[in-house]
Amino acid sequence: MSTKPDPLSALPSGQRADQVGMYHWDVRTGTWSWSSEIYSMYGYRPGSVSPSTELLAKHGHPGDRPRLTDVFERARRTGEPFSCQLRIAAADEVTRAVVVVGDVDQDEAGTTKIHGYYVDLTSARLREAEQLSELAGEAAGLQRAMASRAGIEQAKGMIMLGYGCDSAAAFEMLITASQRGNVKLRELADRLVAAVQNPAVQPDRTREYLESVLARLAKPKEDV
Repeated sequence: MSTKPDPLSALPSGQRADQVGMYHWDVRTGTWSWSSEIYSMYGYRPGSVSPSTELLAKHGHPGDRPRLTDVFERARRTGEPFSCQLRIAAADEVTRAVVVVGDVDQDEAGTTKIHGYYVDLTSARLREAEQLSELAGEAAGLQRAMASRAGIEQAKGMIMLGYGCDSAAAFEMLITASQRGNVKLRELADRLVAAVQNPAVQPDRTREYLESVLARLAKPKEDV
């Protein structure tokens, strides 16, 4: 015996529908009926076209596999209910994201009717895409900030080594030099790091000092 499909139970958690429309396909006669909402999803005024399998195929999104016509054909053949998410390339040139839910009526000879719901998720998908775009922008900004911060931290470490000062004092020196020369802090830090990495004269005493410190700190804790 057929059970009435629940269109909202097919929605992913947290999703909200723009609108819900009902359809009915009489398999024996090949006739379809749509509620006004489904006409709108396909970009038509209610009653302005005759629903058909051919119309579904015409407005199927080329990137969707399986296509909706294949889903209906499988339901007709197997008698199994279904739920699928896909896109409509509508007549008004809008691509709509929908969930289609279907239930199947059968008798001794096979499938007689397929009926169910379309659930329009277009606005929800757009909101989702906007949120993903915002997150991507935030991530890119964070990466830039981290890269900028890394250069400043390197410059601070060089100043701390050269002057024997702490992190706060090194940062204050960078800021003072930046303001005096009217150079952005990040740019100044990058210049300093580049200059120290490629010095005109090798700072032998600094290197010897670092080697001695590294050797001492690399010893087992009880020997330090």
